Amino acid sequence: MLDTYILKIDRNIEKDDFDRLLTCVSDEKKERISRFYRFEDAQRTLLGDVLARYAICKRLGIKNRGLVFGTNEYGKPVLHEPNGIHFNISHSGNWVVCAVDDNVIGIDVEMIKPIDFKIAERFFSRDEYISLINQPEEMKLQYFYMIWTLKESYIKTEGKGLSIPLNSFTIRIESSDINVSVDYEIREFYFYQSFLDCDTVYAICTLNSNTNESIYWNIESFLKEVQNIVYHSKQTMNNM
Repeated sequence: MLDTYILKIDRNIEKDDFDRLLTCVSDEKKERISRFYRFEDAQRTLLGDVLARYAICKRLGIKNRGLVFGTNEYGKPVLHEPNGIHFNISHSGNWVVCAVDDNVIGIDVEMIKPIDFKIAERFFSRDEYISLINQPEEMKLQYFYMIWTLKESYIKTEGKGLSIPLNSFTIRIESSDINVSVDYEIREFYFYQSFLDCDTVYAICTLNSNTNESIYWNIESFLKEVQNIVYHSKQTMNNM
């Protein structure tokens, strides 16, 4: 079963809450967060980590101290203990998203902002690029980010990072059907995509056709929700 958690950063976290959330993450993550120059970047990273911890603890009925994280050989964050559960995080602008599944999972969220479409010529497959340039002018930017998030979610599901060239596979959006093909062979993945607001789109790639309803929070409701599962379980067993 796929569970999706969506957090809107509708205000900055107060210092006391920031410090309290910081006690829930690994020493390595604390050090990484401390290196961010911009508070917004530190806040998104911290919230992403805690959101994933909450989602996993909720799913498995365990406390934060029982989680052991690591990375695979390509650097993708993975849960070592308990095993048998997969997660992925993404954040952009005012949004943080997390997906948890029994199977491998990838999620990506992006703010829609002006770009040079030459990026697509370089990183999209030939069929993707042709589909993009054939879009109505007013739809091209939105369509670019729809394809981009789908491609990122697929790469994150595969868990091999940019060892998979972005132009080595093709995403096709046909009405409500989305698929991915490699060398014109369709892979057995399911995609889910939606807009969080008019300027933000996210995509999920999974092997699982069974989905649960997405759970939405703002900062206030999230802080209230996490305290019973994550707070007071401060010991973290490994990095994420």
